[in-house]
Amino acid sequence: MIRAMLLTLALASAAQAETARILSGEHGDFTRLVIELPGGPDWNMGRTATGYAFGVRSDSQPTYDLSTVWERIPRSRLAGLAVDKTSGALLLTLGCDCHVFPFEYGSAIVVLDIREGPAPAGSAFEAAFRGTVPPLPSSPESERYDWLADRRSDPPARYVPSLPLDTGSVSLEPLRDELLEQIARGAADGVVDMELPGKPAEVPVIDHSTLPWSNIRIGVDAGVIVTTPGALVPAEADGPACAGPEVADLAAWGQDMAPLDLLVAARSDLYGEFDLPESESIMRSVRQLLYLGFGVEARQHLDMLGDQAVGEDVALYRSMARLVDGETDPQTPFATMLECDGPAALWAALAHDRLPSGPDVNRDAILQGFLTLPAHLRRHLGPALAEKFLARDDTEAVRIIRDAMERTPDADPGSVALLDAKTQLHAGDAGAAQIHAEEAVALDGDRADSLVALVEAHFLKLQPMDPDAADALMSIRGEAEDGDSAAAIERATVLALALSGQTHAAFGSNQAPANLSDLWRVVEDRATNDDFLRHAVLPEDAARPDVADEVAQAVADRLLALGFPDAAVVWLGPVAPSDPTDLRLLAARAELARRDAGAALALLGDASGPEADQLRADALLVLGDLPAAEAALSQSGEADAAARVGLWDGDWTKAPDEAGAWKAAARLAQPLPDTETAGLLDRGGRTVEASLAAREAIEDLLADLPPLSEN
Repeated sequence: MIRAMLLTLALASAAQAETARILSGEHGDFTRLVIELPGGPDWNMGRTATGYAFGVRSDSQPTYDLSTVWERIPRSRLAGLAVDKTSGALLLTLGCDCHVFPFEYGSAIVVLDIREGPAPAGSAFEAAFRGTVPPLPSSPESERYDWLADRRSDPPARYVPSLPLDTGSVSLEPLRDELLEQIARGAADGVVDMELPGKPAEVPVIDHSTLPWSNIRIGVDAGVIVTTPGALVPAEADGPACAGPEVADLAAWGQDMAPLDLLVAARSDLYGEFDLPESESIMRSVRQLLYLGFGVEARQHLDMLGDQAVGEDVALYRSMARLVDGETDPQTPFATMLECDGPAALWAALAHDRLPSGPDVNRDAILQGFLTLPAHLRRHLGPALAEKFLARDDTEAVRIIRDAMERTPDADPGSVALLDAKTQLHAGDAGAAQIHAEEAVALDGDRADSLVALVEAHFLKLQPMDPDAADALMSIRGEAEDGDSAAAIERATVLALALSGQTHAAFGSNQAPANLSDLWRVVEDRATNDDFLRHAVLPEDAARPDVADEVAQAVADRLLALGFPDAAVVWLGPVAPSDPTDLRLLAARAELARRDAGAALALLGDASGPEADQLRADALLVLGDLPAAEAALSQSGEADAAARVGLWDGDWTKAPDEAGAWKAAARLAQPLPDTETAGLLDRGGRTVEASLAAREAIEDLLADLPPLSEN
């Protein structure tokens, strides 16, 4: 019994050791996968037609445990994760314009970060993945001969590397000295790890047989191109393998039959002698089901073939069945057919999560293939295809697809209006987008995409909206699956709550970090002062929220206007003299409001302009440097303000002429000239005259004052 238990534990441990567990997590601006590799083998990663592939460099791949991947992450960046049936490699399908950056953590953990935007320049992981997965379209340079591929992986059976070699009269000392010098340099640069050798093994008998490097080839080896230095060798690269028009020409499979008759034909004559499936009949049935748009049923019919389900046509039809149902297919054989002529280009475009930029897309073939589809498939596949062209900034292609959808019998006006709204949103025309989105909502108020487009149009205009839109989005939020759709609904819900005045509910919802900046944009512009201050006033030691710089500055500006300079400083964060002038001026205003005039002057630096001069003068006034403040105001063109500062300094001669009686009184406030030659009577007379003038000036000042009200 004990032996049986030990055997069971050993087998379980061995099985667990060959399983690579994959953990996942959402980190705001990136999605992270953590792969725990058993034994820490070497690994590689590269591009595929639909994303990336990951695998270990060994005879067999571990068993990847994908059971908990989707518990913590949406499908916004990572749209699909599967294991290649042929090679066992891990296939990553991206759902955004993203790149994957891997790195090792420890000896047996590989971390894959999926980040938005293009990959860093020169990234080695953007090369095509070396394995049995759908490859990227090859370039002429990739067809060159790889001379390392023919190297011998193992030495001959009789050869055992050892020293000394039987070299006869040839001395190996110069070679040994050169090797030691190069190894020492590598160790000094950190390229070579130096380790002390263990106990030397027993020196075997010297092998006098022919060594693998003893032969010199004379002539050209197969696959090697010999050229003169600097010569240009034109590389001949075959184009992509394209499916024939008859294989993917779904439009020709209807046979001008009514849908009911076509369905009946697809269900008949499937079995032949001995009740065995007839391959030709099943393939005909699959084509008819694909024409009708029944993808799941077409795959079920293909499964009836069993071992007979082989060949290029079967793989193409399986992929078309998934694409007709709106699913993704990481292993699609259409991945490299975007440049093809004929219907294959259309199915390649539907298989890609996004269309690449550049000339590698046969736009005309894609549109021609779409226009030849039956009407019901144009209505069904048109919106997704149009969005891919919209992401490629090809509005003319979007218009062609939109017009084809509108001309179909029983066209869905709601889908057409929604596509118009998305097109106008992409163009930045919020007014037109709002009109089309309102039309789409009026036609189908329960459609999530229409509500999302309506919210986005209001957000671009920062226009308030009715709370009913937020209520409708919250009611359908739980029904959305993970992925781009769920993320878009979540974002629209948060923005709709904020635009309808429900600020506290917007912050209380489970918004993604990517939506925080746009939420604060709405709150800063639309929220009441109470709601704004309740969320904007943060502790002094708090970190600045992760929002765009312009949003943070707008929030700080409103906090300053409401009299909260300390909270404004938190939103601005550390400001350096090298930062943009607008940011420094705003920070100087905040510091001046906190009565820290020295910090305000340091932030102003050499900034010029009316606002900078006014702030500089205000800071100098706080510091009591009235002459410098007067000079700053004069430089900014504020002559009256500069004169007032001079009066504060006791210089009454700078009173303006418009002051009238006040200027006369100010003139009397100046000291009388002291004349040494004047006698006592003369000085007394001047004093009397000054007294009479002061009396007259005081009476004039009192006369200029408004009379007191009797009340």
